[in-house]
Amino acid sequence: MIYLVILLVVIAGAVLASFLRNRTADSTAALKRRYRQLVLLSEQQAGIALQHQLQAVRKRYPGRSEQWYLEKIIYDLERDRH
Repeated sequence: MIYLVILLVVIAGAVLASFLRNRTADSTAALKRRYRQLVLLSEQQAGIALQHQLQAVRKRYPGRSEQWYLEKIIYDLERDRH
């Protein structure tokens, strides 16, 4: 009986981890789309510009998540436009 409970906990943990990983990937993709909309560059140019900005932000704020860096870049772009 205890093995069944352990197995169910492990399966539930794997399902939850998969769900969170997919959710993060979807959120990251949405943030990259938002960035491309804001910069008004071709997709290729926007990708290059984003990589440069990500490198700079990672250097300034080490140890954060990819989503955090993207949100910071977008926040700064939107703030500077107002």
